[in-house]
Amino acid sequence: MKLDDVVTVKIGRNLSRGNEKDDLSLMAYSFEDLRNDLDGFFLESHASSNSHQDDSYLSCVGDVVFSFVSSKAGIVSEVNQGKIINQNFAKLLITHDDQLDRNYLCYALNESGYMRKQMAVFMQGSTVPKLTPAILKELEIRLPSIKEQQIIGNTYFLFRKRQALAKKQVELEKKFYLECLNRMEKE
Repeated sequence: MKLDDVVTVKIGRNLSRGNEKDDLSLMAYSFEDLRNDLDGFFLESHASSNSHQDDSYLSCVGDVVFSFVSSKAGIVSEVNQGKIINQNFAKLLITHDDQLDRNYLCYALNESGYMRKQMAVFMQGSTVPKLTPAILKELEIRLPSIKEQQIIGNTYFLFRKRQALAKKQVELEKKFYLECLNRMEKE
């Protein structure tokens, strides 16, 4: 099944052409925001049942966003709500919630060997290869039962969060030990 059969791709706004570039109250959704959302920030967020179907250019909790530059997908957390989605990203609006789980969609786009092979073949650009919206829509996606998708998708995000917490723990331990050593040195 083509991605276009289950998802509407809403390309972000070109910020260089609108009034948004002069509006200092608007912050753009960034790759760092996507990375944080992928690391499980959204797991504590509470999206209403249709909030991830909003088709404006502002991010909403639960939106699935895809980066054309990094070819990664994530789910917007409360921390990143209200940021403007620029032309380097697209919202992926799931047309039938009973056919496709948003967590599974992120897993499939980010980690599925089947999807990654297709992306590698279709990447365009010599300096920074990236997908185009047209190519993204044409990618084939395998859809197990919705129950299996939920298990795969939830496990994927819990694993990502676990990895992020382990990395944070290592950073905090390093900071703690270095601070202890510095104090001992001063005594």
